[in-house]
Amino acid sequence: ISLNRPPKGLGIKTELVVEASDARHNIKTLAVEVMQGGQVLHQERMIISARPQRWWRFWPGGPASTAQWTVPVGREVTPGLKEGRATLRVMALNDSWGRFFRGGRSEVVRELPVRFAPPQLGVLTSQHYINHGGCDMVLFTVSPGTTESGVQVGPYFFPSFSVKESMPETRLCVFAYPYNVDPSVIARVVARDDVGNETLANFTYRVFPKKFHTDTITLTDDFMNRVVPPILGQTPEMRDEGSLLKNFLEVNGQLREIDAQRLVELSKHTASTFLWKEPFVRLPSKTEASFADYRTYTYNGEVVDHQTHLGFDLAGLEHMPVRASNDGIVVLAGFFGIFGNAVVIDHGCGIQSLYGHMSSIAVKEGDHVKREQEIGRSGQTGLAGGDHLHLTMLLDGIPVNPIEWWDPHWIHDRIQAKLQPYQ
Repeated sequence: ISLNRPPKGLGIKTELVVEASDARHNIKTLAVEVMQGGQVLHQERMIISARPQRWWRFWPGGPASTAQWTVPVGREVTPGLKEGRATLRVMALNDSWGRFFRGGRSEVVRELPVRFAPPQLGVLTSQHYINHGGCDMVLFTVSPGTTESGVQVGPYFFPSFSVKESMPETRLCVFAYPYNVDPSVIARVVARDDVGNETLANFTYRVFPKKFHTDTITLTDDFMNRVVPPILGQTPEMRDEGSLLKNFLEVNGQLREIDAQRLVELSKHTASTFLWKEPFVRLPSKTEASFADYRTYTYNGEVVDHQTHLGFDLAGLEHMPVRASNDGIVVLAGFFGIFGNAVVIDHGCGIQSLYGHMSSIAVKEGDHVKREQEIGRSGQTGLAGGDHLHLTMLLDGIPVNPIEWWDPHWIHDRIQAKLQPYQ
């Protein structure tokens, strides 16, 4: 038995993640008990397998038996729990002949503190104006012992960072109203401690709705024959469906989603401070597609797919120089699914920029790059209909509108002016 993210105590909403494995027998049941003052206050039990051990099975065989279980153990499910200390017991039973045919048993016991007081939270910034698909920044304070804080917008959580190393309880959080979240959804500042106690705080903001463009793309066999085989050849997790159209739809849908999840994973390795000081730079070029364009794909006169284009397509000369939008660290440089040859630069505090469809790459992962430094050349790798640069701005792996980050006035009002008192 092992505890994934072992709890440091019990609070109001504490959850326990239990993992159990047995290389020789089947796991039959898992059980969790919360005890205090010598009494069992709460018990949960999960049946994994009810199959009995066969009398003719003289030796075990087959793959290991495993189980994972997420179970609440805080005061919400244990009303009698009081502050102080409590005992947490996790038990697992297998189908062996141990203990006179009752099954082998293992257990883990932890003595833990019990705390119910949630973190304290105070919002410092006053007005926040957010464009739908765009960003803003809120500053707030948390009490000592807070282990996680940020802004929750619908299903998206944007983590906070220290304003400066010497002020760990004063936090900044760049947050977004993603293009696919209704502007009426309420945003709140959230703070949690190490036992799962949570504080929610409202703050003053206004969201400006935006109507995004729509577009229709007509698919041709020539286009799909050009872009699909190179992508499949460099993506082992994708299999040939035996049809050019089916392969394209898998790339345009499933692989697009895989790429999106990988960007979220990359964002978890962001620097804890801003790595830039000046506004972001836009490549001088013609805009061929904008952020959050809703695309309808047709083939032989029929609608076959819908996707949202989450970036800007910028076109100029063939193989034009691609320059870093701002200072940062390269966290990806190489072939990247639908984006073909791509570079992702981390700018700190969850902010990253992606450059796709490149013909060549001039940097490698781990490189520190400067604003306007050449990082490669434009091209038509990946799902590109012609030579251009696909640029996406990301916040915690979520695409956001890059126009704001190109605007010196927006940078000053939303970021720099708010941080000036702490410089």
